[in-house]
Amino acid sequence: MNMPEAQDAAKKNETSKTVGAEEQEKAKKALSDKDAKIKEMKDAYLRALADAENIRTRCKSEVESTKTFAIQNFAKDLLDTVDILELAVKHVPKEHLADKVANKSLVDLYEGVSMTKSNLLRTLERHGVDSFDPLDKPYDPNTSHALYQAPMPGKTPGHVFAVEKRGYTIKGRVLRPAQVGVVLDPNGN
Repeated sequence: MNMPEAQDAAKKNETSKTVGAEEQEKAKKALSDKDAKIKEMKDAYLRALADAENIRTRCKSEVESTKTFAIQNFAKDLLDTVDILELAVKHVPKEHLADKVANKSLVDLYEGVSMTKSNLLRTLERHGVDSFDPLDKPYDPNTSHALYQAPMPGKTPGHVFAVEKRGYTIKGRVLRPAQVGVVLDPNGN
């Protein structure tokens, strides 16, 4: 090989090394870009999985809550019936009940209404509806509705002294607050 040919071969070899280094650099950059893209896609995939699990959990708890409180409106409507039955039982004079012979019809009606009320309350309890009576307890605006206040000698101010309508809860949540009278502090505090 003569000198010019050798120089040409050396230049070609050097050029091919430069081209090879550039191609390697491009390949490394492409590989690094692909690695970054894979990492980004894996992160997005894991976030999507976490979101799907959160939605699944939230839906499950909403379904359970719906099952638990599905009868809430129906039960609330039945409370008026319970109140009417309680008033009917409460307003029968006890002296009329003592004479079962002379007042047989009234006694039978009283017993029928009492049994109906008791059965209705047991049915509500089976479905998570419980009654509460805040009589002689401190007034709690979260569970009771104060209809009136009055000074009551011998009673603690801020305590319930009369219950006009019992309160009811469903699975621990107030369904209907008790309607109460509260002892007024005579000093206005």
